Amino acid sequence: MQRDILGSSAEEAHALLALASLKGVGYWTLFKLKREGISARSILELSDGKEVTTTLTRLGAKIGASGGDWADASRRALERAHRVFDQMENEGIRIVFPDSPAYPKSLLALDDPPAWLFVRGEASVLSEPSITAVGTRNPSPDGEWLSKFVGINFADWKAVTVSGLAAGMDQAVHNLSIRMGVPTIAVLGTGIKTEYPKGSGRIADMIVSEGGAIVTEYLPNDSYSGENFVRRNRLQAALGKVLIPIEWSPKSGTAHTVNYAATLSRPIAALRVTDWPDGRVVLPRNAHSNSRIFTIPRDQDRFFEFVQKALAEPLRTREIQPNLI
Repeated sequence: MQRDILGSSAEEAHALLALASLKGVGYWTLFKLKREGISARSILELSDGKEVTTTLTRLGAKIGASGGDWADASRRALERAHRVFDQMENEGIRIVFPDSPAYPKSLLALDDPPAWLFVRGEASVLSEPSITAVGTRNPSPDGEWLSKFVGINFADWKAVTVSGLAAGMDQAVHNLSIRMGVPTIAVLGTGIKTEYPKGSGRIADMIVSEGGAIVTEYLPNDSYSGENFVRRNRLQAALGKVLIPIEWSPKSGTAHTVNYAATLSRPIAALRVTDWPDGRVVLPRNAHSNSRIFTIPRDQDRFFEFVQKALAEPLRTREIQPNLI
């Protein structure tokens, strides 16, 4: 099959949504398609249904033979896509491809950067210097106190914040960001039209109305899964110039974000309170040489300066990979 250059055009966005509407075609099939440098638009333009079936099934789709019906099937898929696209536009949702100016270059530090992003809200904040702050869904009283301490500093750091919209620490980060008047980004492990956790829609609306953004690489109605959330955490780590894990356990989602940040050489500012045992907060062995554990409130000045310095440092990225454009 002839490879096609992927663009950020509305045609490619429509084609992506059209293929996503086909039964048996999901996120992974489309992600692999893009990784091979094949545009969704070029699949829709094929006249041979058997070639379509062969290509998509090779990439994991579970579809039957299209045969001579592909022209009609692709037409109907595009009609569905146009309706979905128009609805998303009305809801302030856009699709951003890696060659778009709105695509955050910080994600290019990943070995597997998203082949597209669904963004609701102000896409430009994705490229602003930002702080990723995450933590447990079930914070202790100490953890709640630490989250408030971190949040109060947002006003002086004057940087965009990144978290995951999960109950507990993540929602506290978003709420404190809004309170301090800084934009905040929620990175989802679901599709952008899926409300998870239940009741998070109110916070999501506030994030958007206050100049922030909701972002995900998953297809609009994709549900949640453990794998999705683990992969989501790599985006949280990559978007921030510094990571603040507020309270977490060694086998939690936050631990995945910490490990991704270490792999990406992002500075990590881990927190503990004075009477926590030494083994409660441990950084990965491959953590950035400038990563630190800060005891709060004893180290509060050094913690503030550490984050401020990290925000001023250049961020390591890569050139856009040819198979993503």
